[in-house]
Amino acid sequence: MTFTIVHLLPELLGTYGDRGNVEILSWRLAQREIAHEVLTIGVGDSIPTTADLYLLGGGEDDAQIAALEILSEKDTLKNALVNGAHIFAVCAGFQILGTQFPVSGSRMITGLGIIGIETVPAKRRSVGELLSRPTAPISMLTGFENHGGQTRFIDDLEPLGHVVSGIGNGQGSNGDGLVTSQVVATYMHGPAFARNPELADWVLSRKLGALSSITAPVFDQLHDERVAKAE
Repeated sequence: MTFTIVHLLPELLGTYGDRGNVEILSWRLAQREIAHEVLTIGVGDSIPTTADLYLLGGGEDDAQIAALEILSEKDTLKNALVNGAHIFAVCAGFQILGTQFPVSGSRMITGLGIIGIETVPAKRRSVGELLSRPTAPISMLTGFENHGGQTRFIDDLEPLGHVVSGIGNGQGSNGDGLVTSQVVATYMHGPAFARNPELADWVLSRKLGALSSITAPVFDQLHDERVAKAE
């Protein structure tokens, strides 16, 4: 069977290079000779609901609202989850999945309501390096955050990582992102998978099962250097 990755709305949610997450996943699957395909779904395209992994990236306010309107049609992502799909979401994509998020003009926008979070305006924008200790059995996570909101869990949820330096979700939570049985989310750009190759493999393994190890010394060396610098 072919593992299908859906890259959602890159022209709207692609401001911070998060397309790199798709490229890293594809590369790591190819190294293991795992048959896969990447579907890039743009504005106006029909969104499939039977793929394996859906990726949402970061974006600015107007683009975030436009993406939400598209994703709200026909409950596409909810139907995909019912079909067994997984989602990886970054920053604006993370916020969209929740119940509400802030945009310019002091407006609050109702999100997709897929996960029990709400995002509110922060007093100060969170910009800079983000280092967190993951709740999954993988190496320290490192990324770059740039967001004007802070995210609070409404439900009893688990963060992706416990913040060592940076802000992450904020709201005094000391956490970054979120992990559920089918959703992994974070505020880390970088892209996240390029900076954290073990995270990429862990996300894949949640759907594919245990993966064989591969050697990627450049990724591993850069990751270790960034962690050491952040610490």
